[in-house]
Amino acid sequence: MKFLVLFLLTAILLYAEKVTVTADHFEAYENKKISILTGHVHIQKGTDDINADRLVIELNSKNRPIRYILTGHVQFDIHTQREHYTGTAQKIMYDSAQKRYIAEGNVFLREKNSDKTLHGEKIVIDRTSGKTIITGKRDKPVKFTFTVEE
Repeated sequence: MKFLVLFLLTAILLYAEKVTVTADHFEAYENKKISILTGHVHIQKGTDDINADRLVIELNSKNRPIRYILTGHVQFDIHTQREHYTGTAQKIMYDSAQKRYIAEGNVFLREKNSDKTLHGEKIVIDRTSGKTIITGKRDKPVKFTFTVEE
């Protein structure tokens, strides 16, 4: 088991920027190509920080992380080329190949550089392009709050 943990963490570190994960509990399922971390989960990926109750890391055939899925009391601090976001959601997923975060479920996002706030059901943050897409629902439209200087 120690070898598997060491191998998983080495694969994560070799594949992309430095990733550090801490949690109360760790389980690895080699056949399913997933690792599950629970309890006070904290993941630091480069300059990004995310806290949650649970993290599932999905691996490809070479045991490299392809997707990180965090659920339960998710709080995040994410940096793109031009923006710095903080917020909360019920779930956040990071797709390594597309370098994209997808936050879902009562998402609150604050743009730290401009102090704008966004509320929606789904927010996509593309780290490569810097593009952010916010989606609401019929009964819960997107809410965007900002200050206008006149």
